[in-house]
Amino acid sequence: MSISSGQTVEERLQAIEDRLDIYQVIACYGYSVDGLNTDSVRDCYTEDGVYEIAGLGAYEGREKIANITKDPFHQALVGAGCAHASTLPYVVIDGDKAVATCHTMVVTNGEDGFSVWRLSASRINLSRQSGGGWKISHRQVTLLDGNSSGPELLARLRQAPDDVQGLA
Repeated sequence: MSISSGQTVEERLQAIEDRLDIYQVIACYGYSVDGLNTDSVRDCYTEDGVYEIAGLGAYEGREKIANITKDPFHQALVGAGCAHASTLPYVVIDGDKAVATCHTMVVTNGEDGFSVWRLSASRINLSRQSGGGWKISHRQVTLLDGNSSGPELLARLRQAPDDVQGLA
């Protein structure tokens, strides 16, 4: 749903609040995973959430996703200096479901200073929670490495939520 003048003030305000909540969840993940904050990463996802990374597989369930913070490789990245960052997402809301499309990147510290180590296209499906707020139900990430799957994922930015297509 887009914010339009045909809606009541209350509906327009709710749409704005929903977008802000979704922006917060997406931003929270990057800061939390870089801060090795397992509880905060867990809170970003639904119980049955999926984090699907093209070429690497999927983490299924919020516990497995949250435990990324305990992975030795991830801890080494953080120890050397890294940042998981995302661009401002394009958000489509349809009732209690939403999808956000954005670029995500991992910036790492190396011998020559900081550089972008991974640049990806992300499509993030979210669900409104009964107690308020939003959580990620499915996150698809694919590298922008010249393969057509990244631009194809980004091209779906206006498609409705729950339009989950697994990555090959």
